[in-house]
Amino acid sequence: MARAFIVLCRNDLEDEMLQVLDLKPNATPSKGLRVYEGNPQGGLARGFLLKLDADGVQVNTPVTTAAGPPITTGVAAANYGLSGYLIDTVENAVGDRAATAANVLLASTDIEARVAAGSSLLAADINTILAARIGAGSALAEGNGTATLEEILRILAGEIYRVPAAAVLEDGGPNFIGARRGAFVTAANVEVPDSVRTTHTNARPLRGRSHTAPASHIRPGEPRSAPVQTGTQDTNFTDIRANVDTGHLHLSATDGVLAELKSATFSWQNPGYAYNAGDVTAARLRAFDIAGTNIPDTTFVGRAVVVYDALGNVI
Repeated sequence: MARAFIVLCRNDLEDEMLQVLDLKPNATPSKGLRVYEGNPQGGLARGFLLKLDADGVQVNTPVTTAAGPPITTGVAAANYGLSGYLIDTVENAVGDRAATAANVLLASTDIEARVAAGSSLLAADINTILAARIGAGSALAEGNGTATLEEILRILAGEIYRVPAAAVLEDGGPNFIGARRGAFVTAANVEVPDSVRTTHTNARPLRGRSHTAPASHIRPGEPRSAPVQTGTQDTNFTDIRANVDTGHLHLSATDGVLAELKSATFSWQNPGYAYNAGDVTAARLRAFDIAGTNIPDTTFVGRAVVVYDALGNVI
């Protein structure tokens, strides 16, 4: 079955705060067995574009570039999110060049504004934005570009795309390089030398110890280190459920939980967030929607989600 994408639209509905429980098969662990009913649907809604990392810093930040030629992504840190994805996968059709950091930020903002408004994200909608913001003729999978509508919807629904620091975007031509530098991240490595014991007589690893375990539980010479992330492993990984486009999902979007959540009149107030500038503190972030618009401090109104089918139609 084709996928459906539940896109979280407000930062004051934090990860694991919002659940959609009227889809089938039910996501509650005690309900049914996958072998008979298929993969669970619904469950917790997560929004990467609104997400904070462990240090309380917004992860999805504008991409940076270093001066060329050749043009590269910034050297300070990896780039996460929609802007990073677009600069990695969309070619500026004017001269076969890489897009600029400023232009992919504008394109990302336009896409996010359509989500906030509850508008469609058809391929034609995306291509109109790319042509206007990146360069005439720029489009999904145009030229050496590899961007797809599905992957954009996956990012909007919470999956995390990462482009490494100092990634080269153009060759000496200069021409945009079609081979991707980035990828969707995978689950973080949680294993460290301190938590693996290989001295058992059959040489098989026995796991379960933390790298913070008492010294008496650590073999001499074992480093007390944090897990090392390699390849696509990333501590910012979020496990996003792959919902599918079913009759149950349409029923929920018409007259169920999703119908209430996607309404433009949905009202919600989180006391941990600030709804006016005067209440903002280091511990209380401003409440805003996916387009960066502040949630009104009088009505607290703003849709919680938008639901898309695989073609970008609003369900």
